[in-house]
Amino acid sequence: MRQGERQIDAGGVPLRPGPGLHVAVTLAVALVCLVAGLLMPIMEVSNLWIFHGSYSIVDGVRILVETGDILIAVILTAFSIVMPMVKIGVLLLLWQRLRAGSLTSSRLPAVFEAIGKWSMLDVFVVAVVVVVAKASALADAGIGPAVFPFTVAVVLMFYCTRKIRRALADKPPVAPHAGG
Repeated sequence: MRQGERQIDAGGVPLRPGPGLHVAVTLAVALVCLVAGLLMPIMEVSNLWIFHGSYSIVDGVRILVETGDILIAVILTAFSIVMPMVKIGVLLLLWQRLRAGSLTSSRLPAVFEAIGKWSMLDVFVVAVVVVVAKASALADAGIGPAVFPFTVAVVLMFYCTRKIRRALADKPPVAPHAGG
């Protein structure tokens, strides 16, 4: 096929190409933002103006494990570290299959959209801790710089999920293969 020609299905209907290269680049940027958001301080705490500390999400998981709060550490790890990494990997795989012309199910991006709202769980937890600390006369807390790249990563993943889901929805149905 020469450049500029459009692929046509068996019924003569032009096929739309899969999501463009910008989706893969956007997912790569989301991965960089996610890693930055996980490693940079997400919360800054001071106690009686003597103790000052900054904590990343990874630091928070480590501290939770050290203090015996394993269940909370597992939940935070699952929703803030593992799920976003897996989501980026699966979205890249779906993007590659769409670009190669392979047909895939549109269910997976729909599931990602449904559970994607939980990706901001740790930002919510930080907000609650900051409010509680500010209400205390002994401690003060503030949101750290990691909130910004982490939020950007979540938004970029949502955007790519929508683009891939739309590309999957635009694909014409495949006729079942007749055995023979």
